[in-house]
Amino acid sequence: MKIGRSQSRHLASSEVTDRTATCPVCTSDRPRPPVHRIQSDPDIFMLRCGRCGACSASHMPRGEVLGAYYAGFYAGHEHAIRFAGQPERFARHVLKAIGPAFGTRVRILDYGGGDGTLAVSIAAAIVEARPEARVDILLVDFPAPVAVRHEQIQIRHRLPSEPLDERFDLVLASGVLEHVPEVHDVFSALFAATETGGYFYARTPYAIPFRNVLPNLDVTYPAHVHDMGSPFWNRVVETFGWNARVVASRPSVIESSARHEPLRTLAAAVLKAPAHLENWLSPRRRKSRLWHFVGGWEVLLQRR
Repeated sequence: MKIGRSQSRHLASSEVTDRTATCPVCTSDRPRPPVHRIQSDPDIFMLRCGRCGACSASHMPRGEVLGAYYAGFYAGHEHAIRFAGQPERFARHVLKAIGPAFGTRVRILDYGGGDGTLAVSIAAAIVEARPEARVDILLVDFPAPVAVRHEQIQIRHRLPSEPLDERFDLVLASGVLEHVPEVHDVFSALFAATETGGYFYARTPYAIPFRNVLPNLDVTYPAHVHDMGSPFWNRVVETFGWNARVVASRPSVIESSARHEPLRTLAAAVLKAPAHLENWLSPRRRKSRLWHFVGGWEVLLQRR
């Protein structure tokens, strides 16, 4: 079974870098036991960090390998976005959790958001609710930003190699952190870019729990090099020492729609339902949930 929409690829020893010494997410040097074999010859495993709770590949693809892999990643798609469903539904989902918190000037950072369609959808929903609002979006990714035909919404573009030297009211990292081999510095930069009182949203795959029931699980390596679920996100504030309030930590929004993919949507809803119930019943001190078959996890933090 394949998790996600990327294509997996077998990498040779010359195409990878050994990352078994320290966790690429939290930099811990504790031993990380293997929990899933990604490939053989060379052997590459997903390793679980006992400190932060994330799973990461034991060997990371080299930069030039990823560059070639992603060269045609968005080719043939109408929008270069990190969400397969309707962008407007994603926008409503995020803003519902935040509530009426934004003023008339809103700054959004969309990190790894493809062409920025998700951020633009959020901006449009903000302007619709508050007509006097103006929204400034900074898109950090390789694709060019989508055209914006709204005088109250501005979108700028920057490459991931350029530094972040601004603060934002909303930082989006939707479906992107799992793709970044050396992701620790990205976490630090994104939280540092979140304004005091602002919000940080992230969404990642959580596929490794399926390995026991799906022996042929394909985590779509080298596209996905990290797997982050409740064991990671429910302790992310403590792991990185962030001064933040957890607004939501829960199974990720269902990407498919009942209208276009009814069976897939129903299956996702059934799998996520026990986790939503457990989230409602469980105390916050229980970091790792009992039900892990959810496919993805999302978190919304507010910086204090």
